[in-house]
Amino acid sequence: MIKATVAILLSTYNGEKYLKSQIESIRQQSYRDWRLYIRDDGSVDGTQSIIRDFVTKDNRIFWINASKQINLGVKQSFFELLSYKQANYYMFCDQDDVWLPTKISVTIQQMNLDNSIPQLTFTDLRLVDQNLSTINSQVLKSIDIDTWLTKDNLVFDNIVTGCTVMINDALKKEALPVDSAKIVMHDWWFAIIASQIGQIHFVDEPTILYRQHGDNQVGINANFFNKIKKLKNIISFKEQVKLQIMQSKLAFNMLNIRPSVQIQQFFNVASSSNLLNKFLKQEKYRFKKHTIPGTLALNFVLLFFKVDKG
Repeated sequence: MIKATVAILLSTYNGEKYLKSQIESIRQQSYRDWRLYIRDDGSVDGTQSIIRDFVTKDNRIFWINASKQINLGVKQSFFELLSYKQANYYMFCDQDDVWLPTKISVTIQQMNLDNSIPQLTFTDLRLVDQNLSTINSQVLKSIDIDTWLTKDNLVFDNIVTGCTVMINDALKKEALPVDSAKIVMHDWWFAIIASQIGQIHFVDEPTILYRQHGDNQVGINANFFNKIKKLKNIISFKEQVKLQIMQSKLAFNMLNIRPSVQIQQFFNVASSSNLLNKFLKQEKYRFKKHTIPGTLALNFVLLFFKVDKG
């Protein structure tokens, strides 16, 4: 097994209900050479007291902003954590999940030994309710992983869940700095960068109990009907598509890479006002997400809204 330092990055915000069990699951990992860095985003419940307690009982746990908590939002909070310390590998951690004991070890084993290559590894996850009862034993089982990890398809949709992700230092250096206001989410951003200039690895087994509850910052839709309900808020979805395009353009510009014809046409349709031209290009280039509702929503927004200034 590779022996290397792993920085676990945990952003907290009013997470007292589940935080103890999450941190304890990290402390029980079979892979021991880790450091847990916690940044609190301005909690007003008992979260900070829990953090303080764990810092005193485990010298591998650090509270990086104990003296000053400022609410930055989840994206910028994770980037602050990433910038705090250098390590061989970095893992993103949510405050309300439970890590299975071999999460670190099975993830790090998938990393290419050549750490000069920017790399990202992610795993499947088990969806559970607030009491840890299983809702879906393998969330990604029905998804064609290889198809949705291609350079083009990762521009359209993201199947990489941040709380299952490990990246190496080479990918961190290529992907940062970045303005968090111009990306959808950190996991999607790193996946796009890794797909363009590095490698993405997938572990076909759950390494985490992903707790679904009413307070999740970013949740997984458990079924088709929940996905349909989300489409009612089409204006909000339009703003996400706008951010998705901004994120992709930023990545191509940063890496100095010319996008494929399909992606160029995606950008063109998003910035066009010609309804017929948009429809014909959508028919020809088939812009898709990995679910039917997502694909319908994406193409509806592209057809009836101008979501990018070009």
